[in-house]
Amino acid sequence: MTTKTEKPSRPGMEQGRTNEFTLFFNVKPGHGQQIREVFQSPGFEEMRNRLRERLDTLHDARWVLFDDDTRLLFASNFDGDWDAYIDDFASEVPALFDSVLEHTEGYPGINSPDIKDHVVAHQTTAVSYFRTIPDATIKEIKKALRVQDAFQKLLDEAS
Repeated sequence: MTTKTEKPSRPGMEQGRTNEFTLFFNVKPGHGQQIREVFQSPGFEEMRNRLRERLDTLHDARWVLFDDDTRLLFASNFDGDWDAYIDDFASEVPALFDSVLEHTEGYPGINSPDIKDHVVAHQTTAVSYFRTIPDATIKEIKKALRVQDAFQKLLDEAS
């Protein structure tokens, strides 16, 4: 008799096919400026633009330093499975996560076998989560924009 392995329960609220994701970290004393420098570094904007092409599950993301640079918030919205979302960060943007989160207490590294446990320990589920169009995935939105662009070009050529 085989038994089915169940996925562990993960924090976060879902609405339609989209999930909210909120992490809170304690920043190592005096490391707030190093975190800011990651986002101000040469090449950061180009890296962010490349991510738009490669991450087909991420709706938005934000990093916020608060409490006099002693705490860090990472919040995002994504499509699909929690574990696949974390795996995407490990495969697509490991350097970004390591360069930011190395300045937080207890961070094991994005490729650590303990990373998902670390994330769960720092994730807080929202008390309310709302999406205007909860069933539209990023892949579908990108496709709709491509179709709209092609349709507009046809209209322009016809006039």
